[in-house]
Amino acid sequence: LPSAQLPLPSPIGMVRFVARRIQGLLAAGPGEAPQVDAEAPPLLWLIGASSEDELVLLSALDAEGGSAAGWSPDILEAVLPGGLQILGLFVRDGAAGGAPPALPNNVSQAWRDRLQLVASRAQDGSLASWSLGASDSGKELGPWNLDASPHWARVCVRGRLTLSVLASSPKDVDQQLAALAAELDVGLRFRFPGSGLVATIDELRRAKPPVAIAGQGSTGAVASVEVLSAGFAAGGPTNFVAMDLTQLPASYDLDFVAYLAPGLPAEAQVASAALALVAAAKRQLSAARALGGERGLSFRCYAPAGLDHAVCLPCSEDVAARARYHQLLRLPKVPLLLPECALPWADEPHSRAGGKLINPHLNCGPKPGWWKGSESTTRSVFIRGMYEYSHYMQDNTDDNGWGCAYRALQTSVSWYRMQYYTEKDIPGIQDIQRLLKRIDEAHKDIVIGSKKWIGTVEGMYLLQDYLGVECKMMYCQDTSDMASQVPQMLNHLATEGTPIMMGAGQYAYTLVGLCFDSASGEAAFMIVDPHYTGKDELKNITQKGWVGWKNLEWFEKVTEGGFINCCLPNAPRGSEHV
Repeated sequence: LPSAQLPLPSPIGMVRFVARRIQGLLAAGPGEAPQVDAEAPPLLWLIGASSEDELVLLSALDAEGGSAAGWSPDILEAVLPGGLQILGLFVRDGAAGGAPPALPNNVSQAWRDRLQLVASRAQDGSLASWSLGASDSGKELGPWNLDASPHWARVCVRGRLTLSVLASSPKDVDQQLAALAAELDVGLRFRFPGSGLVATIDELRRAKPPVAIAGQGSTGAVASVEVLSAGFAAGGPTNFVAMDLTQLPASYDLDFVAYLAPGLPAEAQVASAALALVAAAKRQLSAARALGGERGLSFRCYAPAGLDHAVCLPCSEDVAARARYHQLLRLPKVPLLLPECALPWADEPHSRAGGKLINPHLNCGPKPGWWKGSESTTRSVFIRGMYEYSHYMQDNTDDNGWGCAYRALQTSVSWYRMQYYTEKDIPGIQDIQRLLKRIDEAHKDIVIGSKKWIGTVEGMYLLQDYLGVECKMMYCQDTSDMASQVPQMLNHLATEGTPIMMGAGQYAYTLVGLCFDSASGEAAFMIVDPHYTGKDELKNITQKGWVGWKNLEWFEKVTEGGFINCCLPNAPRGSEHV
C-alpha cells in the first residue's frame, strides 16, 4: 500500500504512542509525557510512522502556508521519505471537555481522506489526540510518551536513479512516467553496501544475502544502495534509463530514502529495503507528474538540522521553491536547502571539506563520564552543523607555542564554510596577519610571517571583516565570573549554534558544547584544543583530551586565576541565505 493509505495500527489499545521532541511544538513535560509549546502554531501537519505495535510522531509541517501554497497530498507525500506518512493534523485551539477540535473548513476533502488523527493541546498542556478513522472516529488516543534519545532508531536506506524520457508532448511525458513507475518493481536491480551481489527484488527474496544494514538509523546514518536499471534498456546495468520516443528530452533525477519497519528478520531485511526504495521512487515519479515537470526535474535528499528525518525535495535549485520548503518545514532562514547542502552520497566527503578532522567532539558523548547532575535538570547543547579541527603544525606551518588563536579562528571560519554561508577559503596564518594589518590600527606594523600572537578580540575583528559576521564579546574576570555566564553561553549555542572562541589567560580554545545542571549550577565545557601537535588521529585526540569535556577547575589551572574572554559570533539569517 502507498504509505498515505496505511491504517492506524489495530487494536488501538495494544499500541504504544511515542512522540519525539519537535521544535516549536513538543518538549519534555512531567514524567515521560510530551508537553505542547504554548506558542505552537495554530495548524500543523503531523508526520510520523506506524507499525503493528507503535505509532511515532517525528515532525510537524506548516499547514497554513502549505494550504496557501497549494501543496497536494501527492506532492507533500513525495517530500517525505518512505516509511513516513502524514498521520494527522495538529489544531492548537478548539479542543474542549475531552472532545476533539473540528478540522478547519479549508482542509480539502483530499486531505481529510488521508488524515488518521487530530491532535491538540490539552488544558494541562499535554498532547491530546483522537482518531479520525471511519470505525472509531472521535476515540481518544494515547497516552503519549516522549522519546528524547539523540536519534530516531530506524534503519534508513537511500537510492538514486536517473530516468530520461523523449516525448513529443507533456501528455506523452506523463504517460511514460506512469509506465516507468509500473515497471520499477521488476526492472530495477540493487547492490547493497558490503555486497557484490546485483539482484532484483525477487532475486533478493530468494538469495537472502547476509548484508548487515541493521543499526544504521541508530546513529542518524544512511545506507546508500546502488539502484541499477538493467531491466529498462540494453547495454548492461546502468543507473541511466533511455526511452527513445521522439525528440524532446526530459531528465528526472530521483534521490529517495526510506525508513524500514522495526523488527524485520535479518534474512528479510534486504528485500524489504529494496521494496521500500521502489515505493519511495514511485512517490517521486507521482510527484513529478503532479508538478507537470515535462522538461524534467531533480530531487535532492537533505537532513536539515531541526528535523528528525530526511526529506527529498524537487527543484531545490530554484530560489522560490526553496523559500516554500523553508516555510513548509518550518526551518530558519539559513543555508539548509541549497543544492550543495544535499546529503553527500555514500562516503563522499562534504563538498567544502578541506581534509581535516570534522566534528571530533561527537566521539566524546553527550555529557562527561564524571557527570553527577540529575537527568531531569541536566541540559546538553552543542553547536549545529560541522566544523574542521585546526591545530598546531598543520598546513606545513610550525606555529607551536604561539599560533593557538589563529587555529581557533580557522576552526570558526570552517564552520561558516561548511554551513554554506561563504565560499571563501579558510585563511592561513599569514593571510590572517595581512588582514589584521589592513583593518586593525593596533596591528598596522605587524610583520607578515612573524610569530606574533593574537587574541580573541582580533578573532572577532577577522570574523566581522572577512565574513561580515556580527559578534558579541563576553568578558569574564575569572572562572567564578565565567560560571555565572554559563546560561548566556548555553543560550548562544541553542539559538545561534556557532562555535565560541575563547581566550583563557595566554591560551586560546574553541567551545563547541555545554552540559549544565540547573539545580546545582555544575557545568562542563566541550573544548576543542588547538595546542595539539600530532597527526589527525581521532582516537588519540579524544582519549588524550585534546578534544573533550573540561570543568571549571581545568580553566582555573590554565588561566592561573586570570581572565577569560569569549567571542560569540552570530549565525546570519535572512532571505539572502535561503
